[in-house]
Amino acid sequence: MDSRESGLKFTVLFGAIIASLGAMNSGFNTSALNIPGNNVRYCPDAPKGTMTYYPNSSLPQCLPMTDWIWGVATGMFAVGGLIGALLCGPMSNYFGRRDSMMIIDVTFFIGAILLALATTSAQFAIGRIFVGIGSGFMTTVISMYIAETTPPKYRGTLGSLLQLFMTIGIFIIQLIGLGTSSAIGWRIVVVITIIPTIVQMICLPMCVRSPRWLVTKGRIDEAREALLRLRNGDIEEEFADMVISVTKGGQQDAKGDQPGDRDSAAGFQNENGGVTENTDFTLNFFQIMRIPVLAKLTMKVMVIHAVSQFTGINAIMYYSTNIFEFSFGENARYATIGVGALNMAMTFVALALVDRLGRRLLMIMSAAGMCIFGVLEMIGLLFNIGGLQVVCVLLFVASFAIGLGIIPFIYTAEVYPSYAVSGASSAALTVNWTCNFIIGLIFPTLQAVCGPYVFLIFAGIAFFTFFFLIAFVTETKQKSIEDIGRIEGWYDIDPRSVMSKKQKQDLGNHL
Repeated sequence: MDSRESGLKFTVLFGAIIASLGAMNSGFNTSALNIPGNNVRYCPDAPKGTMTYYPNSSLPQCLPMTDWIWGVATGMFAVGGLIGALLCGPMSNYFGRRDSMMIIDVTFFIGAILLALATTSAQFAIGRIFVGIGSGFMTTVISMYIAETTPPKYRGTLGSLLQLFMTIGIFIIQLIGLGTSSAIGWRIVVVITIIPTIVQMICLPMCVRSPRWLVTKGRIDEAREALLRLRNGDIEEEFADMVISVTKGGQQDAKGDQPGDRDSAAGFQNENGGVTENTDFTLNFFQIMRIPVLAKLTMKVMVIHAVSQFTGINAIMYYSTNIFEFSFGENARYATIGVGALNMAMTFVALALVDRLGRRLLMIMSAAGMCIFGVLEMIGLLFNIGGLQVVCVLLFVASFAIGLGIIPFIYTAEVYPSYAVSGASSAALTVNWTCNFIIGLIFPTLQAVCGPYVFLIFAGIAFFTFFFLIAFVTETKQKSIEDIGRIEGWYDIDPRSVMSKKQKQDLGNHL
C-alpha cells in the first residue's frame, strides 16, 4: 500500500502532540493575566498606586500601573510574538523544525523567571516579550512540522492540534486564575508556563525530524529513514515525489529522469552511487515575492491571517470580562471561563471536521457565522438585551473556533514548497501577530467612539472575508503537498531565478 494512503503511525501522533505543547504555552501566556490582572496592579489593603511588600521579602506584592502602562505591558506579549514569527524562518531552516523548538523553549524559562520575580513594570513587560517570542515562534513552526511529517489524509486533523492545545491552555490557565487571584497567586500563574516547556524539551529528542527539511539539507538517507519511521506501507513514491519537489523545484526532467525512476528515486544518486547533496536552499520573503505564483499565494495567505484577527476575536478574548459585566456583574469572570470552555469544545469539533468538510468550507462557514453574530451582538448592546449579548458572544467565538481560528495555520503550512514555507510562514504569522496587537490596542478606543456599532465593523470585515474565501481559496484537504503544488501552480516552477549567487553555487549542477 502507498504510504500516503496507509494508517497513522504512533510516531506521527506523538510528534504532533509534543510539538503542540508549544501552543499550550501560547494559550497559557495569552490569558494568564485575564482573571488575576487586578492583583498584579493593585496591592491588597492598600490605596491604588501604593506598593507593599511580602513579609520578610524585597518582592513587591503588586506592580502599580496606570491603565495605559498596563495595556502596554500586557501588549508586549504580541510584540514578542511578532519577533518570534520573524525568527522562525531562519532558525527553523538552519536548525530544523524539531531542534529549533528545543532552542526557543529557553525563552519561556527566561520570561517566566522575569515575570515571577518582577519588581518593576519594565521587568514585567520584558518578561511578556520573552514568553511572546516563544509563543510566536511556536505558532509558526508547529504547523510546518506537523504538515511535513503527517500523511495527507490526517494532516488537517493533526494540524488542528495547534489551536486545540492553545484553547486548552487558555481554559486551564483561566481555571487556575480563579484560585490564584491574590497577591502571591499571580506570580504562580505566570511561572506555570515552564511545566509544558520542561515536558516538551524532554520529549522532543524522541520525535522524528521533518524528512522534507532533511532533504533540503542534502541528508537524503536520513530523510528516507525518517519517512520510514513516520509511515506504514511503501514509501517509495511519496519519497521520490518529495525529493523531486524539494531538490529540483519540481523540474522532473532536469537530469533526464523518467517517470519510472520516481518509484526508486533513482535520479537522485550521484556517479559514486551516493545520494545527491548540496540541496540546501531556501527563499526569504523578498525572493518569494519575486516569483509571481508564490507572490500571489503569499498575498492570499497574508489576507487570510489578517482577517482572522480583524474580525474581532481578540476583542472578545482580551475584553470579554468587561463585556459580560453588564449581564453578570462580579460573576463576569465565570462567563469568561465559559467562553474559554466553548472555544476549546468547538476546536474539538473543528478537529473532527477539518479533513471531512475541508479547509475552505469551514473557513467560509466561520466567516458567515461571525458576520451574523457580530450584527446580532451589536443589536444586543444597542438595546441592552443582556441575554442576546451573552449568546451572541458565545456563538461568535464558536464560529471563529471552527474555521478562522484553526485553519489559517494549517493552510499556510501545506500550500508552499519546502524551499518557501519558512519564509512565507514567518511573513504570514508576522501579519497575524501584528493584527492581533492592533486589535488589542485599539478596541477600547473603538468601543468608546463607536459604542455598540464597533461590532458592525467586525461584521463588515467578516462579510468581506466570506466572499474573499469563496473567490480565492482552493481546497487542500487530503492532498499531498506536491498535489497542492500542482493546483496552486508552483510545482513546475524553477526557483533559481531569484536565488543568490551563493545559493546557486550550493546547488551546483544538481538542479
